[in-house]
Amino acid sequence: MHIRFGQGEVILALLFAALGILWIATAFGMPFWQGFAPQSGFVPFWYGVILVGLSAAIVVNLVRQTEAAAEPPIGKPLIVLAALAGGILGLDLAGFGPSVFLLLLFLFAVVERLPVARSAAVAAATTAVLLLIFKAWLRIPLPTGPLGI
Repeated sequence: MHIRFGQGEVILALLFAALGILWIATAFGMPFWQGFAPQSGFVPFWYGVILVGLSAAIVVNLVRQTEAAAEPPIGKPLIVLAALAGGILGLDLAGFGPSVFLLLLFLFAVVERLPVARSAAVAAATTAVLLLIFKAWLRIPLPTGPLGI
């Protein structure tokens, strides 16, 4: 069995594992639980455990893999990055709702090539849920554009 994986992948996974171990060690110095409520060390501890677990899974998967994985095309990530940049710029111009809707619609319909009607429905539902949670329930002021959304 020939192991074929990039050394950079293993180094990156080990770097994330070390970061997870750092989070776990830091969490041990904080209060973890009091009464029935978690304290400041609870979330960093579990994030560290998850990070170490995912890093270990990546290393195991890389070792078990017998063929070198094909290099992903660089074009798609660049398109997603450009769409995210456009969505961020659109926050001030169009507001949170239209900007997020158009970003999701672009990602679903253009990048992932899903049907336009289904992409529009999912983008609208996701945007509506985000507006409901952050604007209505949590009362977080979100950027509003000319439509007031």
